[in-house]
Amino acid sequence: MSRLDRYIAERYPWLTRTRAVAGAFAIVLLIVAIWPHAHVVGEFVIATAIPGSIGAVGWALTYWSRARVEIGRRQLRYKSVRRIAGVAALACLPFLLTQRASIYLRSPHPFFSASDEDEHLHCYVAVARLEGDDGNRIGKQLLSALGSIDRRFFITPVILDRTIPVSGRAEENQHIEAITSIGNPTVRILLWGGAKGDGSSAIGPLYHTALFGDAQFGGVFRPADFKLPELPLDELSVVLQLVVATATARSMEVWAYKFGDALEPLIKQVREMAKDPRKTSAWSPDTRARVNLTIGIALRTSAIEFLSEDSFRQAIAYFQATQTDWTREKNPLEWAMVQQNLGSTLCEVSILNLQASPLHEALTAHQNALAVYQAHSDQIDSANAQYLMGIVFQHMADHEAGTDSLRRAVDCYRTAIKGIEGKRYPFLWAAANKQLGTTLNALADRDGNSNEYEQAMAAFQAALRVYNWDLSLEQWADTQVELAESLQLLGEARSNADDLKQSIALSRQALEGFRRDSDPRRWAAIQATIGNELLSLNDIQPNPSYPEEAAAAFRDSLAEQSFKQDPMAWATAQDALGNALVAMGEASSDTAYFEQAIDAFNNALKVFRPDREPVPWARAKSDLGDALSDLGARGSGIRYLSEAVDNYHEALTVLTKDKLPSDWHKTQYNLGIALDELKQRGWKGS
Repeated sequence: MSRLDRYIAERYPWLTRTRAVAGAFAIVLLIVAIWPHAHVVGEFVIATAIPGSIGAVGWALTYWSRARVEIGRRQLRYKSVRRIAGVAALACLPFLLTQRASIYLRSPHPFFSASDEDEHLHCYVAVARLEGDDGNRIGKQLLSALGSIDRRFFITPVILDRTIPVSGRAEENQHIEAITSIGNPTVRILLWGGAKGDGSSAIGPLYHTALFGDAQFGGVFRPADFKLPELPLDELSVVLQLVVATATARSMEVWAYKFGDALEPLIKQVREMAKDPRKTSAWSPDTRARVNLTIGIALRTSAIEFLSEDSFRQAIAYFQATQTDWTREKNPLEWAMVQQNLGSTLCEVSILNLQASPLHEALTAHQNALAVYQAHSDQIDSANAQYLMGIVFQHMADHEAGTDSLRRAVDCYRTAIKGIEGKRYPFLWAAANKQLGTTLNALADRDGNSNEYEQAMAAFQAALRVYNWDLSLEQWADTQVELAESLQLLGEARSNADDLKQSIALSRQALEGFRRDSDPRRWAAIQATIGNELLSLNDIQPNPSYPEEAAAAFRDSLAEQSFKQDPMAWATAQDALGNALVAMGEASSDTAYFEQAIDAFNNALKVFRPDREPVPWARAKSDLGDALSDLGARGSGIRYLSEAVDNYHEALTVLTKDKLPSDWHKTQYNLGIALDELKQRGWKGS
């Protein structure tokens, strides 16, 4: 026995070699459990995992008869091999298992949420250790600030126990390391960067990286995502709260989840701070611009929630204020980022007030951004600008009778798709394909080219390769329903009942994912789609039950539609209900249905105006003419028939042969029927 062994035996008689080895083993396991992300721990785990895995495989093989024969041929005893391999596995694998278990338990998990139903709403925000933040003091305060955000946003802050260096490295390399540093898919936002000086001076650079979908907070795909303004810690904490809450609110919009006025206190707090000269006197122009941009995006998000044109206008004012600090010459990429936000907000204003003029301003803003991105050879942001321009042209088409804007929208979407790497930006690629399909449907509906329906179906099917039931239910359902609409319209064009039956099946499949009370807007929209499909099927295979089912679907849809909140959707459903009632009247010869249909068409015409929505207005006028003509043909006198003729003539001022040939032919044909009926009754009009 050596002198050291004798000393230990005499001084610590209870400390045997077995106990010493077991104690050391336990201490190392404890270190691995406490610091699973540490570099040394990671290297140690890898070093032990290799022999441990080999030992586990060897131990398992000793239970296989053929392996035991091979062991015997090598003059070894399989029991000895089993014992040695088992010891190696037991000694080495616990470190790997402990590290994995520790990482798993430290990470956020779905069962932490208040209810399984709202799990998709939870936003886990990881805060990396900031470079230069000794003792993680700043990081802890930022975590505390995130933890105090209104609980309606379901935000849970967590620690990322690693630093992403920002000094002396290319911005793109920093970003790549940031987005690859999170191994847990439940984390949706990462905050990372550096700290300089103490808490009283400006802190930064600090970055906000979104890890869900494709879009970044600022509305662009620049390498650094969104750089937060460099502010003192107390001011930075408030701005950070607003940035994270706004990003979360924007993702909740996709799930049709209402967050109410939860953003308002934060918006008010940051706005008051931005007005305080005692604070802003020390701000740099870049800091002032980033704070104004943050407020503008938050106001736009709140405006969408409340359908508030005033909030949209305030957001626009903040975006414009931002551009006094970020100029096209000195800050081209930042300036373009604001232009994109400005364009999107103006488009929202147009959707809300049903005016076309904001769309022209929006188009100019997106074109300005596109010019900057093209000058910098920025492919993804150029593609995104094309996508946003496509949306503007698509809305412009709602205010026009021709197909020019629709064709320009199609060109924009196709250009965008070519510039988007589907594997790298799958959701933007899918969204562009979905919008392309929607626009092709509208184009085919106006120009009568059924081949465009097939192109639309191909675009929707491409989008459905990204959207799925499990991870993106809302997008999947919306795209599925639009695919069904393409089938419906193609079935109409080719008088194919099988296409129509398949479209109904697809829409009903989509409806299965939404309870009426959980997502009434989508539920109502799908009901309206099913109603239209049933009416189309009735045109090809007349069956009294089809228009009855369609009318029930439209009434269910209208029960969840609000004239004040979404007048266009309400009016569209009223027009569709009128068509179902006309079909019911034709099947039963009950004039009461025609009278109800006339009321429904007149309801739709309370919203549709020839100067604002010319095509929906003209089609509703033509539909009203059909109901009046049918009612007049079943009664005496010429009142209803003459009113039908007047409505057909008004409709034909928009439904012209060169712009909308299919609608023109249908209206002219029905006008001829009404005129013949009038002449048979002795009418002498022209």
